[in-house]
Amino acid sequence: MKNFNFWLKICVFNFFVVSAVGVMMRYNMAFSLSGFNHKFMQESHSHFAFYGWVSAGIFLFVTKYLSENFKKINLAKYQYLMIYNQIGSYGMLFTFLYGGYFWLSIVFASIALFTGFAYFIFLLIDTKSNENPEIIWLKSGAFFATFSAIGIFGLAYFSSKKEEFDVLFRASTYFYLHYQYNGFFLFSCIGLLLISLKKIGIEIKEKLNKTIFYLLFFGCFFGYGLSVLWIEMNSVLYGFFVLISVIQFFGAIPFLNWIRKTNIFKRQNFIQKLLLCVFGFAFILKFILQSLSVIPSLGIFAFSNINIVIAYLHLVLLMGVSLFLVWRILQNRMIKLNLVLKFSVLLMVFGIICNEFILALSGIFSIFYIPFLSSKYWLLFASVVIMISILTFIRSLKIENK
Repeated sequence: MKNFNFWLKICVFNFFVVSAVGVMMRYNMAFSLSGFNHKFMQESHSHFAFYGWVSAGIFLFVTKYLSENFKKINLAKYQYLMIYNQIGSYGMLFTFLYGGYFWLSIVFASIALFTGFAYFIFLLIDTKSNENPEIIWLKSGAFFATFSAIGIFGLAYFSSKKEEFDVLFRASTYFYLHYQYNGFFLFSCIGLLLISLKKIGIEIKEKLNKTIFYLLFFGCFFGYGLSVLWIEMNSVLYGFFVLISVIQFFGAIPFLNWIRKTNIFKRQNFIQKLLLCVFGFAFILKFILQSLSVIPSLGIFAFSNINIVIAYLHLVLLMGVSLFLVWRILQNRMIKLNLVLKFSVLLMVFGIICNEFILALSGIFSIFYIPFLSSKYWLLFASVVIMISILTFIRSLKIENK
């Protein structure tokens, strides 16, 4: 892939933009930022994080994989796909910041969504006869990205009638988030992880791979119910979702056990080992929290506490997916791992863990009605640390043309 370096720099720069908007939000909470609407900043921040950073990174690494393993594929269409994704991403960044959900922001959101549709179709066509273990994960990730669009269209429709359709608005939000986080992001990351492991001689057995895949796919497809347990439902349906949580958990255990048995840690430097530990812990905790959400008292509290919800979303997207993508960047042999780059990653991990700890602490304190008035200042501190670390990461990122 000839212009890989160019796209990689754009992705990392977009990660910085996400952090900058995050700092704006946290500053607005702590001191007030005149001229900006907090809700609009939140929508701009989340949409650009999903498409400008995470989706762009996944598209890039999948395209690179295809260019190295499928020589007959015409990569031009994937280049156009990444261009349109950037158009939609930056369009959403500014239009949501300006006015939230309105006709122009919906236009740019539609561009990004249809880019995801095209990605799914391209992947189906170009890998239809391939049975590599990673392919089913990448295809399923693309499927869930497409499937999540039902939720985003629901959001666009119900946003203008939120008071009248509050339950449907929340259900649409969780539909979109579930199939993005637990579908597109998770399955794509597993596929990219298998690709990275294959490059260093570690391959998963076909039978084990399919067993894990079917358990997690089934768990994810029906696992949306775990995100709407706050809606009243009969005991049979509730029992079904409890079963789904168990199936999903038993899909994660053999995969994590297989990772443990590989010698991947022996082939990593200290920084890469640290990233593996942190994002691995995030994904393990994700599955544990999802399973615990079926306990009625815990589930009601989790979904009604905004700090817990935000902590969970950051756990998966920031500590899990984002740090995985950083690890994936450092796996590239063209990256020169200098001292400043190592420091920037350490600072990034520190800021992300601080952010997660403060959010979780805020949620726990609220259980016992303990005020945590300084949390907004600590969250601002953590977001500034993350932004500085990403900026340092960009400035120290040296890519050798080999």
